[in-house]
Amino acid sequence: MSLIDVFPPIPKVKRLLVVKPEVDGSQLDFWIWMRCLQGIVNRDEPHLYPIRDASVMRRKKRSFEEHWVDYYHDNYGVAVERQDDVDLVLERFKHLVDGYVVYDNEQVIQTQNLGITLAGLEDTIPVSPDQEDWMTRHSISKRDDLRGRFANNWDTAEWAVDNLWPRCNRRIYANFCIHRAHWLSASSEPADLVVYHRGMALDLPTSRQRRRVLNLYRRMLDEGEAPGVQLNWHCGYDQEKEYVAEAAQKGFVTLQTMFMPNMTVHGGVGDRDKVHIQPRPKPEECVGKPGGIYVSFYNSDGDAASVVHGMQSGNWVAPDRGKFKFGWGFLPMTAKLMPAMMDYYHETRTENDCLFGPSSGAGYTYSRMWPEHLRSTYYKDTLQLLRQTGQNGCNMVNWFLQDWWREAEDDEGVRREQSELEELTGLVCGLGGSPYAKSYLDGPVPKIHCVDIANVGRDNIANVLKLAEECPTRPLFVFLFAQISVGIWEQLESEMPLLEEHPEIEIVSMDEFLLTVRDATDRGLLGSELYETNEAMAERWLKQPGRHRLPIAEKVADELASVAHSDPEERRRHLAVAGWTDLVSRTLEDVAGNKEKFLTYFLGRSLAFSEDEEADALLYSAFTLAWHVVRAAIETQGIYANHRTQCLDDFVRTCGNIADVSVIKELFAAWDEWENGTPPLETIVGWCDGLAAATRELHDALGPNESEAAYESWPPRSI
Repeated sequence: MSLIDVFPPIPKVKRLLVVKPEVDGSQLDFWIWMRCLQGIVNRDEPHLYPIRDASVMRRKKRSFEEHWVDYYHDNYGVAVERQDDVDLVLERFKHLVDGYVVYDNEQVIQTQNLGITLAGLEDTIPVSPDQEDWMTRHSISKRDDLRGRFANNWDTAEWAVDNLWPRCNRRIYANFCIHRAHWLSASSEPADLVVYHRGMALDLPTSRQRRRVLNLYRRMLDEGEAPGVQLNWHCGYDQEKEYVAEAAQKGFVTLQTMFMPNMTVHGGVGDRDKVHIQPRPKPEECVGKPGGIYVSFYNSDGDAASVVHGMQSGNWVAPDRGKFKFGWGFLPMTAKLMPAMMDYYHETRTENDCLFGPSSGAGYTYSRMWPEHLRSTYYKDTLQLLRQTGQNGCNMVNWFLQDWWREAEDDEGVRREQSELEELTGLVCGLGGSPYAKSYLDGPVPKIHCVDIANVGRDNIANVLKLAEECPTRPLFVFLFAQISVGIWEQLESEMPLLEEHPEIEIVSMDEFLLTVRDATDRGLLGSELYETNEAMAERWLKQPGRHRLPIAEKVADELASVAHSDPEERRRHLAVAGWTDLVSRTLEDVAGNKEKFLTYFLGRSLAFSEDEEADALLYSAFTLAWHVVRAAIETQGIYANHRTQCLDDFVRTCGNIADVSVIKELFAAWDEWENGTPPLETIVGWCDGLAAATRELHDALGPNESEAAYESWPPRSI
């Protein structure tokens, strides 16, 4: 089966019943039952279209949802009726529901997900106790009460996998976060799609902090039917790259539908078989000049359905869009899931807007990790959808946090991508920029890693000029990811005058950039590496950041050692509410710039760790911090750090005479052996002490000389 066929076509939408309840958008439990009702109603006929409080929508004075209503009415003849009285709406459709089910929204919140799943299987509406009055006053019968039935959230999830998953569409799983104090729990918008297609809703964290839950997640997908789709987003107890990688290994893509409403309507407007064309530059027009500098910008996160729905965080409606060349990623499955939206973007695209496939082809995944028997089919689906959406190239990211800090530099995986996707203009990757990250210039098509990140509040063009001054390579190719931030277009537009005195610098489209790289490579203007690195680059990109991370690492390591020795109950609570999870995929300065914020990052998160989970949780924190320390220590010496094993080898070789590295070697070995079990808690507590002592020694030997000039743009080291 093709990934394209996971979601069957939604019938043509002929009319809309637009409902904008006078209910605060933060009332999650109201929106859970409303979205489930929508899924049931739209399975009968796709037309119910609830709009959440417009204040949650950004940039435009009206909500994006209202924009799509008007667009569908004006361009597709969809009739629009409005009815904001929820009681009248519920009375109108109650004949389609078979009662309601009460879930626990205070203790065992996983029962909310059982309720969403049952809505798809049995046409019942899930309600929390405080929402039950909506049902009783319309004489809708109570079918079940899930309160008091399960000891905890993980027992609930195990029961669901055993009893509900076999009845579901086992190609569709949706993660709805149950940690109510965290923003990740706020999105119920995709519930209508889950109900419509009879998918499974649960919250199963995929990090190594919770062994039982991770293994349950793996069993569920093993019993699923690949290729499949994982909807919504991860929870507050794991990281994006863990969540996506675990699904990829089972042949499931991740479709980020968080804050993406009304997909059971959007899928029925427009022609899902329509083919869009974006002219491809001619190779003879993309010839590299020996002294030229070529810069390309690309807006990231277009793989998220909500980014397509929300006009690229509003940047698509920037007044002067099209003034200079810019790349935009659009989820290729938009052609099937929201076809009229794809029409809109092609209708409003300027010549300077280059649509370019986002992470990672057909859907967000790490294709190198897919089961071998499914990989070629995935690449074929990717090509088919890129052709249909008029996107000539693609961002193919591949992360795996257990082995690689940044993009996986896997030669075999890249060669497979290049071979399977050779008809494209080229491939890009890397949401963490560095001139030391590996690019692949040879092969059927180039694959280029971004050199830096453009964002609001940064001197982006000044950074390009600084790189051009440092790096002697010519022609020079500078590819930057532009963060999906409100105002990124205006930010870059405001910086363009800086280029007026640099005629050698040319802003090019993504397609032009990759074709020019190919030309320069074929003509021998580029060697095997994209950048010729030197001492100036090593100082700015490796040594200086490494030196200034060591003091932060020392303070964080001291904090972890203190936590490790605290009372067990306090230790488990602290591990749950502090920002240790975020150390997995973010830099120390991002996570630990402020002690109070770091120590209360997840304050109120529903579930502290249990006694059985404590050792795994502490090892997870200790190992990830140790890897930070290792990377900082070797980067101070100008060594690029990415692969875990190589990092450790370089660290032992260069730092073995500075500090006692044995404890760090033991932490890395325990990470390698995690699948076979975690060492005793007392052992890990000792490792935390040893890590703190080693980090102190490394800081003393390698850290910054406090008399040197302040490190530009570095945040206060206050933790």
